Amino acid sequence: MTRMVTDRAYALLKQSVSDIVGDETKIATALSRAVISGSPLDLMMAQASFDDLDGQVRRKVLGHAVNLAQGATLH
Repeated sequence: MTRMVTDRAYALLKQSVSDIVGDETKIATALSRAVISGSPLDLMMAQASFDDLDGQVRRKVLGHAVNLAQGATLH
């Protein structure tokens, strides 16, 4: 994936997490940091935080991210 596509994907995931579990959660903070820095370490920490979420919550986040992505124009 190109950097721009990767950044957009993480931004959609961050928005979905914020919308579903809240903007002030550990995962939202970790994703925000990863999106801004692009650091591999920050990306690993964000993934670990996401993996810690309950499976049902992860599915809700996925569904919301898909809906956001389908509504977005990616150029």
